[in-house]
Amino acid sequence: MNIRERYNIEETLHSFSLNPQKTSVNQSWWFLAGITAGVIALLLFFNDLGEEMCCVIGIFLVYFLIHFLYDIQIASKIQFTFDARNNAVYKTSLLISKKKIMNLDEAIIFVQSEMGSWYYALGAKKSQFIKNYKISEGFTSGRKSDERQEAYENFILVKIGKLQENSNSNRSN
Repeated sequence: MNIRERYNIEETLHSFSLNPQKTSVNQSWWFLAGITAGVIALLLFFNDLGEEMCCVIGIFLVYFLIHFLYDIQIASKIQFTFDARNNAVYKTSLLISKKKIMNLDEAIIFVQSEMGSWYYALGAKKSQFIKNYKISEGFTSGRKSDERQEAYENFILVKIGKLQENSNSNRSN
């Protein structure tokens, strides 16, 4: 799968859009397989487990199912749009219509780490560690991850950088 399909990229002369969580959809389906296996195991061992243990496992399975549905139906459809013409970065999702989250010339992209992996995050220059948005999949060590990272940097980060340059040059004119 090429990077355009992987992140559902849409671009025009003055804007660039991507869905950073779209890449996690495949992992979510494996998560659903685990939930299904948990339900089957719970049904098979229902009589051997106590009533309290069945309730606790059931609560966890319901939580995981809700998390799966959120990932598939909401998180995977979150879109970030970098608009040089309006000097804005917009976030769009099923729950929130197009909302400006920061000015494009204030946006900074940095590396954020999390439990053995890392990803690119987007934040405003003065508050990037307080409020930021995940804009890439998680990267780890390994050849395939290095290839995905290189493609992300060479395509997506370059396009966003060019839009920021255009936005800054438009403001100074």
